[in-house]
Amino acid sequence: MTIVAPWCPSCGIPFQAFEKGTTHLCSRCILDPPPYSGARSFGYYSAELSRMIQEFKFRSRKNLAALLAPLLAAAFVESWKPEEFDFLVPVPLHPKRQRKRGFNQAVLLGRKLSRLIAVPCCEAALRRVRDTAPQVGLSDSERLRNMQSAFQCRDGSVVTGKRLLLIDDVMTTGATLASAARALVSAGAAKVSALTLARAVTNL
Repeated sequence: MTIVAPWCPSCGIPFQAFEKGTTHLCSRCILDPPPYSGARSFGYYSAELSRMIQEFKFRSRKNLAALLAPLLAAAFVESWKPEEFDFLVPVPLHPKRQRKRGFNQAVLLGRKLSRLIAVPCCEAALRRVRDTAPQVGLSDSERLRNMQSAFQCRDGSVVTGKRLLLIDDVMTTGATLASAARALVSAGAAKVSALTLARAVTNL
């Protein structure tokens, strides 16, 4: 199911259908603004989209990147223009996890999306310096602690003054994206936004 407006302009969480009218920040972003300037997702992490992502990530169906990237592109053009960004930055896996999986799904998506929207993909901007536990099954507070200081910018000169768009497959609480964005902003990035295929939202 595709996510449609209205949504929070900061974290991208969709509001209930009855919330019409002027776009506004959600309560979480008012109380604790995220380090990224805006986040968007193509659809809800449910039904066919969740099955495709799981096949892509966990069953090495790398060919699905060609089907999933256009969904990212569709979400992108709803909110941004290519000239608003200097680089796409795929969220990195820890080397240990990438060796086990054999690939990074965010990198494959970033490469395909780069060709579709004509924004260069910078795979070397970030590295994951902590082998964090899987986020599945953790509470919101546990996810935040788990991802604390998980990323590091490889070379500040690459991102200083740049407008960056983080790419990942799924956003749940936003803890992973927030940690990655914080590392880029600390290294001098002018602006960091985030784009994912799916958004895990409870109480749909």
